[in-house]
Amino acid sequence: MNAFGYIESKVLTRIKPSKIEGVGVFAIRDIPSSVLIFEPWLGETGAYPIKEEDLLTLPKELYRHIKGIFLYGPDFPKNTDTYVHLVKGCHWVYTNPSCFVNSGGAAYNKDMNTGRVTRDIKAGEEILSNYGKYERINKKYLL
Repeated sequence: MNAFGYIESKVLTRIKPSKIEGVGVFAIRDIPSSVLIFEPWLGETGAYPIKEEDLLTLPKELYRHIKGIFLYGPDFPKNTDTYVHLVKGCHWVYTNPSCFVNSGGAAYNKDMNTGRVTRDIKAGEEILSNYGKYERINKKYLL
């Protein structure tokens, strides 16, 4: 799979402020049930040029996300490709995106053990996991 194919099919989320706790992981687009949400890049580590006309075919939220974190190449403005840096074995731009997933308790939509979503998720919805015995202690019970 080439870099654009990976971005187009495997980049489903982004990190942004959460009303639950600090930051969280949010769906950039609708995600069907049972999808592995943080599939790693298996290609070689490197900066991959993506053409503007290809980027414009992506969901708007993903397009804005890419433009917010990546730059043009050294030949800009002659070359307007956006260079996306991918690291082999990492998901998108995150070494461990699961650490940004907030707990959902009984309302979780991502299974901690399988890494898959448990139901259809709508674009904009926060991804929540089932940490079980690893749940954080409720702040109201702390001294």
